[in-house]
Amino acid sequence: MTYLYPIWLFFAAFFFYSAYIHWRETAQDIRPFVIRQRDVPETDKTVDPVLAEANKQFVGEFNNYLGSMNRLNKGRHRAAAIGYILAGIISLMAMVFMIFVGASGA
Repeated sequence: MTYLYPIWLFFAAFFFYSAYIHWRETAQDIRPFVIRQRDVPETDKTVDPVLAEANKQFVGEFNNYLGSMNRLNKGRHRAAAIGYILAGIISLMAMVFMIFVGASGA
């Protein structure tokens, strides 16, 4: 049974790497939305103030939504990272258990 310990070591490495990837993902945020201003305004068109205000409201609400999504994604990635760390620790414990039980049982 001691020949199975490399498999547990592989699983532990896989879980710890997945935890690392998810932990790194907590730093990645969706950038805020910005409506770009045109460099050269059209000469015969005037800016409608109602439309400009609607654009500002939309941008504000959409950025609030993106902020809430960033917070939710950060929490989800942290939870996944913690779960993978626990799985890696359990894999290492299983490997140690197999080594000691295999050595004493042989």
